[in-house]
Amino acid sequence: MDLRLLLLSLTTFAAGVAESVLIGILPPLASDLRVSVSLAGQLTALFSVAFAVAVPLVTWLTRRWERRRLLVAALLVFALFNVFAALSPNYSSLLLARIGMAACCGLLIVISTLLASELARPGQQGRAIGIIFMGISASLVFGVPMGVQISSWFGWRWIFFGIAVYSLPLSLLLWRYLPDSRSSTLPGRAGYLRQLSHRPLWLAQAVSILLLGGHFTLFTYFTPYLATMLGMTDVSAVSGLLLLIGLAALAGGYLGGWLADRVGPRLALAIVPAAFCLVLASIPLSLHSVFFIPSVMLWSTISWMISPVVQSFLLHSDPASGSAGVALNTSAMHLGVGLGAAIGGLVIALADVGWTPWIGLGLTVLALLCAIGAAIYSKSAVQGSTNVLMPVCDSRTGSP
Repeated sequence: MDLRLLLLSLTTFAAGVAESVLIGILPPLASDLRVSVSLAGQLTALFSVAFAVAVPLVTWLTRRWERRRLLVAALLVFALFNVFAALSPNYSSLLLARIGMAACCGLLIVISTLLASELARPGQQGRAIGIIFMGISASLVFGVPMGVQISSWFGWRWIFFGIAVYSLPLSLLLWRYLPDSRSSTLPGRAGYLRQLSHRPLWLAQAVSILLLGGHFTLFTYFTPYLATMLGMTDVSAVSGLLLLIGLAALAGGYLGGWLADRVGPRLALAIVPAAFCLVLASIPLSLHSVFFIPSVMLWSTISWMISPVVQSFLLHSDPASGSAGVALNTSAMHLGVGLGAAIGGLVIALADVGWTPWIGLGLTVLALLCAIGAAIYSKSAVQGSTNVLMPVCDSRTGSP
């Protein structure tokens, strides 16, 4: 593996740990800050909201920065916010630190993705982006359990100190090994407007929102789903299954990028939601069979394939505004997570947790329809551009 891609993946690993680590340490954190566990849990929800809102704004404000310099600066500011979080005397100050962290995390992921696509060998752009997402998925598998262990040994504040210390040598390595990319400035307002107005591009963004929304409609409430539908309440059994799901997720990012390189981003954009629909439907249908565990592992893997596929599609379909598309897609992913969690909670309140995979499947079918639409309109746009260019080519060769 290219050392530069590995360093970028380690950067997104840090961002992923900062985002998700609170999942495992809510009780001691809530007790120390003297708030309820539910209120402490809002630190994660508000992180996602701040992430989604801040990414396009911060990316636009820093669009004239050289990317290596911007990445290192964002990582150092990220480290400062982690120190601020570790020293927070109360809930409000920790919330402010989390909001600052969210803005930095978004910038780290966007710039890492763009740099990876630039550093990739010809025909391997999707795989390079997939490696970046492997860093994020690895943070869930290894970062969260590591955070729980550190919290039990030293207290939750040392997790944020640890992230800050981790970031410092990483910033030096990034500065040492990444090349300058002064010719690749981030786009201004025109790039975002094109992403939001060009039909194939906003349909691709909708794929991320709807597919991840369908995934998190079930995944957010997967533990109560197991308890209700299978009577699985043993902590070790649930933890073991979640570990398998996490390990399966590790391969998803790379496989999504590999598929985009292998068959092309347009076809991959349709294949992944179609496969996800089949696997999500198989979960409730295989509850009491030997196929249940393979189904949930495939479900986890494919859910991580969609992001590198969508981002490869955005960069390939419109390179001029592709960096704006990556920034918007990073926000879209978090909107999808929030949408799924909200819909899943509504389903449980109005019906039963057993309905969550079926409602999630409905969202995923919509994602598939958007993917097909994006692929069709993208192909039409390419053909239209070719037809416009043909007379120019013919006139130069003298052909009629």
